[in-house]
Amino acid sequence: MGKSILIIDDDSYVRNSLKQVLEFHGYKVYEARNGKEGIEAYRRINTDIVLTDIYMPDKDGLETLREIKKEFPDAKIIVMSGFYQSNMDFFEVARSLGAIVCINKPFTADDIIEVVDSTLEGKAACS
Repeated sequence: MGKSILIIDDDSYVRNSLKQVLEFHGYKVYEARNGKEGIEAYRRINTDIVLTDIYMPDKDGLETLREIKKEFPDAKIIVMSGFYQSNMDFFEVARSLGAIVCINKPFTADDIIEVVDSTLEGKAACS
């Protein structure tokens, strides 16, 4: 079986789109609608990568990132967001909390596959 990815995003369209792309490329995909669900899912599943949005209800992506990294320091987490004006600050915080990659929405299917593959190979890093 392929590597596993947990997608944490409150937008069902984004989750479904990512799931289709990632499954097509051989990844096993799990989903969560917010950070609280995502943390609970990660504790159960411990996927190879977590792909999380920043802006979500119940527990945002930065809180999610912080909590997962505290409990699982080796977790590989990719942070994504569609709010361009404020991303610089949030992405800087995400990097300081241990995010491997920060990516702006919208992105293409090729973009996300490249980021995921690079992360798994240990070649990706927040810029």
